[in-house]
Amino acid sequence: MKIALLLPRSVIYPSISFDIIDGFKQALKNIGLEGHHEIVSAGIGVAAKHQEIYDRCEQFLIEGADIIIGYINPISAEFIHSLFQSSNKKLIVLDSGYHFPSFQGMLSNAYFISLQGGLCTRVITQKAIEEGHKNFAFTCSFYDAGYKPSYIYPSAVEEKGGAIVFNHITSLRREDFTLNPLTEYLEQQKETAVLTTFCGDMADDFFREGNNLVNNHSVYGTGFTSDEAWLSKIPYPGSDWSSAVAWSKTLKTPENETFVSIMDGIKEGKANLFSLLGWEAALFIAFENETFDGITITSPRGKVFMNPDNRFTEAPVYYATVSKDEITGNCLLKDVEFAAVTEAEREHLGNNIKHIQGIEANTWLNAYACLES
Repeated sequence: MKIALLLPRSVIYPSISFDIIDGFKQALKNIGLEGHHEIVSAGIGVAAKHQEIYDRCEQFLIEGADIIIGYINPISAEFIHSLFQSSNKKLIVLDSGYHFPSFQGMLSNAYFISLQGGLCTRVITQKAIEEGHKNFAFTCSFYDAGYKPSYIYPSAVEEKGGAIVFNHITSLRREDFTLNPLTEYLEQQKETAVLTTFCGDMADDFFREGNNLVNNHSVYGTGFTSDEAWLSKIPYPGSDWSSAVAWSKTLKTPENETFVSIMDGIKEGKANLFSLLGWEAALFIAFENETFDGITITSPRGKVFMNPDNRFTEAPVYYATVSKDEITGNCLLKDVEFAAVTEAEREHLGNNIKHIQGIEANTWLNAYACLES
C-alpha cells in the first residue's frame, strides 16, 4: 500500500510535521509493519489554501497513492473530496476538533481522527456548572476567536442555565497584549468564573500576565490551552485551574506508557498531540485496512471508535488539573481522570454543529495552531 502524508507547518509547533510522521512510522514499527508500506509526504504550509492541498492530493493519487493522510480541517476535506470519489481512494483527516464540518452526514471517502476540541470545550463547561458557577467571563486570543470553542462556550453555558456576562479578546499584535479590561471587570465581580481558550505562546502570555486573575477566580480551559508541550514552558500562575483534554502523557495505561516511551525515546517532548494523531492513523490502517467504519482501536488515549454515521472518531475526554511542577516551577497536568459526562456532551455538541450549519459563520481556514508568524 502506498500512503501519502500532507504535512503542515507552524511557528507555534515547529516540529509538527516531524511529529506526525514519526508517530505514524513508530506505530507501524511497534505493530510489526515497519517497511510494509511505501510512505511519501509533501508540505502544505499552514493548511489554509484549499487549491494547494487539492493539487498535492491530485498528484499523489496520479502517482498511485492508496490512502492520503493530512492534518487539515473539515472544510478543506470537503473541498478536495471529489478527488477521492473519482479515484475511489481514501482520505484520513487528522483533525483538531476546533472547526466544524459544513457538510451533514458523512463524506463517502473520508474519515476523521479528531482530538475533539469542541467536545473538550463542552465537557469543561459542564464541570464549571457542576461546581456552582452561573456567571462567566469569556476570554481568548484574537486568533482563537476564529475557531469554534468561542461559539461552543456561550452555547453550552446558555443551555445549562448560565450566562456569559463579559467577553474579552486580546489584540492581534502581541506587543498590544493586555488583560486590563478583563481584570478590571473581575475586580468588581468577585463571583464570576473565567472560561478561556488560548494556544501556544498566546496561552503563555495569558498565564504569565494573569496571576492575579487565576489566584482570585476559578479558571476553566479547554484542549490546546492545557497542552503539555506548552504547559511545561509556562510559569505556574500561583493557583491551580481546571481543564478538559483529549490526552495526557500521565495516563496510566500500557498503551500510553509504550507510546510515551517510544516517542520520547526519540526526543524529549516527541510524545505529543501530533505524534498521537500520526500513531492513531497507523493503528487504523494496520493490516491493509481501507474501510474503517465501526473499527475500534486501542490508542494511548483509550478506546477510539470510528462512528460509521459521520466517520469521525469518538474517544474519551479527560478532566485534568493544571498545577505546579515543583522541580521547574512551571505548569503540569495532574489528576487526569475520565469525564463521565463525555457521551452526553457529545450528543449536545452534535446539536451545536447542526445549528451552526444553518447560519452564516466566519472561521479561519488554516488547520488549528498552524501559523506562519
